[in-house]
Amino acid sequence: MRIGDEIELAIERIAAGGDGLGFIDGIAAFIPLSAPGDCLRARITETKSDYLRAEILEVVEAASSRIDPPCPLYGRCGGCNLMHMDYQAQIEAKKGVLRDALRRVGSVSETIAIEAEASSPFEYRNRAQFRVTPDGSLGYMQRGSVASIPVPACPILTPALGDWLRVAWNGGGWKERSGYLAGKDRFIAFGTQDRVYLEGRDNEAEASVGGKSFRFPVGGFFQSNLDLLERLVPAVLEGMGGARAADLYSGVGLFGAFLKERFERLACVEQDQRSVGYACRNVGREADFSALGVEAWTRSAQAMADFDYVVVDPPRAGLGPPVRAWLADRRPAVVGYVSCDPVSFARDAGALVRSGYRLDAVRIFDFYPQTSHMESYARFQID
Repeated sequence: MRIGDEIELAIERIAAGGDGLGFIDGIAAFIPLSAPGDCLRARITETKSDYLRAEILEVVEAASSRIDPPCPLYGRCGGCNLMHMDYQAQIEAKKGVLRDALRRVGSVSETIAIEAEASSPFEYRNRAQFRVTPDGSLGYMQRGSVASIPVPACPILTPALGDWLRVAWNGGGWKERSGYLAGKDRFIAFGTQDRVYLEGRDNEAEASVGGKSFRFPVGGFFQSNLDLLERLVPAVLEGMGGARAADLYSGVGLFGAFLKERFERLACVEQDQRSVGYACRNVGREADFSALGVEAWTRSAQAMADFDYVVVDPPRAGLGPPVRAWLADRRPAVVGYVSCDPVSFARDAGALVRSGYRLDAVRIFDFYPQTSHMESYARFQID
């Protein structure tokens, strides 16, 4: 099979990254914007020794979960890639991705029930990165490209952000009226019910979670679905308490602000100096803050303590080998793992299980409906 050849196949499931997965002559075929149960005619766009990629030419028979996406830019805009599936099918697809990763990547053989916390399918996103298109309008990145596409409205933005975007588009000339954007081709906006914060104009934003107020840099990282964050935090805290806890990759102190009330001692570890400064404000001086990379911290004297609970919330790459080795050596009683990538999580879960931990529970928190991105929380206990 060569690039440009046409093929016909059925889609079996959604793969990590959101493409539909089918097989032709025993070769895996990844096809964007397809759904499990679709029968497709497609054109090959890329070939490798053990897989190929293709684009849809015709949906010969549509899956029962396939719907008409409500956004006119869907398929061109790079923001969403599952909007052609009904929401329950999206949830089930994400469960399947996580379950498959645990089996294939983590070699976790025991059957684990994967629960899911659903979000509002639309109007959920509090944070967005806007790009300034060549004609001066606002938009997002195009699908499969580094170019920008104008976006006058977006159905996944919260009402506050959506209203701001419509006002910014209304009448044009917004860029000239916004001197803080001089020379920039992209910026982050964060919206709460009360106001919209803009990178470059506002130094910091403020959001409420679990009855606590958190401050953070507008251009820095903070979860973009505040409604679901209200459910993730209690899951991380549930049943936890004791003498000592560690919050690794602690960011601006979201989990630490609550953990400090349940443990006598708390270590917060974060390598970004600016985030550590905000964590000191959000958590309070009662915690022990380390402005170090977590791998470096595992070699410190503080890391030699006995911990009742360790929460890890790593970036997409997951835990590095030194961190996995530290957990296996120090064996904290409970490890709570917040993940934004099912593949790296599965790898780390397998390492924890092989070092003597039991995977007690896994729950998907669907922070990003209409996309293949997912957050999950898992709890591991020493057997």
